[in-house]
Amino acid sequence: MLDALITQSALQEIFQALVFPGFLAAFVIGFFYMGIMRKAAARMHNRVGPPLWQPFLDFFKLMSKENITTKNTMSSLATFCPLVSFAALLTVALFIPIAGASGIVPFEGSLFVVISFLVLSSVFLALSGFAAGSPFASIGGIRELTQLFAYEFPFIISMVTAGVFTGFRVVPFSSLAFPFALFAFFAGVLGKLSLPPFHIPEAEQEIVAGATTEYSGTRLALFELTKAAGFWVLISLGAVLFLGADGPLSFAAYSLGILAMLIIFRVIFARVQIAQAFRLYWFIIGPLAVIDLVRAIIGLY
Repeated sequence: MLDALITQSALQEIFQALVFPGFLAAFVIGFFYMGIMRKAAARMHNRVGPPLWQPFLDFFKLMSKENITTKNTMSSLATFCPLVSFAALLTVALFIPIAGASGIVPFEGSLFVVISFLVLSSVFLALSGFAAGSPFASIGGIRELTQLFAYEFPFIISMVTAGVFTGFRVVPFSSLAFPFALFAFFAGVLGKLSLPPFHIPEAEQEIVAGATTEYSGTRLALFELTKAAGFWVLISLGAVLFLGADGPLSFAAYSLGILAMLIIFRVIFARVQIAQAFRLYWFIIGPLAVIDLVRAIIGLY
């Protein structure tokens, strides 16, 4: 009987890591989110836009291509960076009770583990720019790290504000009583996903594609997969930790609501300068988030 329980538990952990909420969910739902965003943004621009399944087609096409490198490319690091960045996001997914199910039982302080792995993913994305051996990619990596220092301050403050009420665990919690923290989290998601107005690391008009400029083939496919996983993880985190989704229906509704807001911001805002991003995050969004953190600590809500 004990052996059967152990086997069942092991199979459940494998399912959660490889299927839901892990790899397969990040692949399918993350790319689906990206397809919805591209299609909706195109329609709002009065264009036809690509089909919803275009991100899947792009991924499989890239997987069939070879990796082209320059003489300055650090090949091992260029392969290692997207793998670590993607693995860090999958680890975060296992800490989130997505649609009422989670791979890892939340423990007190697990919120800080989630924050650490999110930072780790962003850092290795930036390092990939330096591994490419291209001035465009290097500038993209520098911008990625610079923006990381900008958005992490209000983002972490918003997470800690929710953590005060959850024992610093990732469990369903509604933060509607703390609108500044909710706004800071949303602004942090825009920065982490490099979406307008904070798509500074991927400024196509200036540095082509940012940190991934010189990447191709399976390496570029891994970066696309990492971006899809970022959509899946961050939208799910917002739906659970900030909007209180505790079941499949509420999770789906809140997730689509967050995605709709990301699409609206992508369409209506132009790119800001890095100095403007710093001022917004550190001198406007950050202090507002601190106000809600103080309210949470002293019980003024």
